[in-house]
Amino acid sequence: MRIYETTFILSPQADDAAFDRQIKSVSELITSNEGKVLEEDRWGIRRLAYPIKKFTQGYYTRMVFEGTRDLLTKMDRFFRLEEPYIRYLTVQFEGTLEGQEESSSKETAAPAVHPAPKPTPKPTPEPAPVEEAAPAEPSPEPEEVPEKKEEVDEPGSFSDPSENQL
Repeated sequence: MRIYETTFILSPQADDAAFDRQIKSVSELITSNEGKVLEEDRWGIRRLAYPIKKFTQGYYTRMVFEGTRDLLTKMDRFFRLEEPYIRYLTVQFEGTLEGQEESSSKETAAPAVHPAPKPTPKPTPEPAPVEEAAPAEPSPEPEEVPEKKEEVDEPGSFSDPSENQL
């Protein structure tokens, strides 16, 4: 079994008891299909970035669970058919869970932990007197050299003024 993370948004028109029932129905769906809910995080009502199904707010919930591929298809069908779910997304979980962080930190931690020494404030040095800088002489600008344009006779153009007469 793999670990997945799903985030879903519920319609904000319900009360807290309805939110609890809807979240409980998702966790029951997971456990009834040989899955295991590892973490549940309720973010509450938040403003949506853009209107979804004419809603501008939604109740966000995030769940991390362990399950099979068949469970994902059942969850997909469940979220599509149930009305209070505005939007959902399920991805494969890539990270560490809170329980795993504690156990891994205990294994890698040093046996004796010493408190960090308190930093002593360093005396601030007085600012050095600022000397006024002498104005720098402007550098002479390079003289502009006019570019010589070579005259090129193009076909159909007249270079001799006497030929310009028609």
